[in-house]
Amino acid sequence: MGIIAQNKISSLGMLFGAIALMMGIIHFSFGPFSAPPPTLESIVADKTAEIKRGLLAGIKGEKITTVERKEDVDVDKILDQSGIALAIAALLCAFISGMRKENRWGIRGALVFGGGTLAFHTLLFGICIVCSILLIFLIFSFLTGGSLV
Repeated sequence: MGIIAQNKISSLGMLFGAIALMMGIIHFSFGPFSAPPPTLESIVADKTAEIKRGLLAGIKGEKITTVERKEDVDVDKILDQSGIALAIAALLCAFISGMRKENRWGIRGALVFGGGTLAFHTLLFGICIVCSILLIFLIFSFLTGGSLV
């Protein structure tokens, strides 16, 4: 307990970074947790039914009532943003504990966990960009009848 008492900030940074890294890995492995977005057909059907009801109410002279739809909470977005915020907090704790001349192991642990979390999110984003570019090339190749080579 004495080591943690001497290295409060770096221990807090390691805790933040470890929680952020675990959140990111668990969310990537078992996610997405929010409901899938509605299909295009259901959106178009809802809008056309709404327009039809509005036209009929306007022709009959009734007052048109609109229903306010509440946006659902996107759990996936909250998990991503909170994981990134915890990783940045871990890096800030590592910086502050370095200024306070705390134990190097604690500082490095906070840096590894916080930086690892940000690197993990960056790697996933980069893989997504590369795959989308390859998909665009594949679609253009298919449409033009050319080969990929």
